[in-house]
Amino acid sequence: MAEKFKTYFIKPLLRILVLLLFTSSWSCQQEKKGSNDELSTMWSSFLSDLAARDKVAFKNASGNVIRCYDCLENTPTEREYISRLRDTDSLWYETIYQDLIYIAVDSFIAKDYDIMFNKPFINLLRTNETIQLTDTIDDTITADILVTTTPPTLNFEGAQYSFTFIKTDAGWKFKEVATIP
Repeated sequence: MAEKFKTYFIKPLLRILVLLLFTSSWSCQQEKKGSNDELSTMWSSFLSDLAARDKVAFKNASGNVIRCYDCLENTPTEREYISRLRDTDSLWYETIYQDLIYIAVDSFIAKDYDIMFNKPFINLLRTNETIQLTDTIDDTITADILVTTTPPTLNFEGAQYSFTFIKTDAGWKFKEVATIP
């Protein structure tokens, strides 16, 4: 009975999972091949500025405010503060997602830039495959660059970083970094 179960259920299920992983990987490659040259150039320039540790160029390529949840928990002190906030403030969610998550670019550069954009992370961003998505809402064009940082496995859905840029008269401006999931 156990052998029949393996033959009729487990083996086909594994084949389907492998096929899904292959198909998912293939579709990401197709999106990259069809990517927007303007976005590719902007992303390449952004990564070059990060690799050069050029904070002036980073500031010029950014909006006045950067939305960054991870920046709220970069250090043990920050993690402790957010944990206390959740435990003691009934409006903690609104406080985080309507206020704290928006960080002035100068503050981001001073407190979060070096922690977030360390050399291993920049190398990961430069070498891993990206997916480029654009959207237009109310005449505002946004672009999301998704970088898979942890590939999916049978036991884990994988993880990505999302970098959001907004198109302005002065060019693309970095406005958000987020993680998925």
